[in-house]
Amino acid sequence: MPDIQHMIGKQVEVSANGIIYSGELIEVSDVEVYLKGSMQWLSLPVSSVSEIRLAGSEPRQADVADEP
Repeated sequence: MPDIQHMIGKQVEVSANGIIYSGELIEVSDVEVYLKGSMQWLSLPVSSVSEIRLAGSEPRQADVADEP
């Protein structure tokens, strides 16, 4: 998995609260993830983000420990 700092400025997909958001990764802080979408800017709380991956890459496979 690429380092989050190397993803800044690239197209990513962010999974948060069961929804996948896509856009250009602008910044990641201790509190929020900032994306520039096609129509608007998005600010997602870090606590709700479960995954950030480069757009077009394969989603992470769930481990047995990830299942409820």
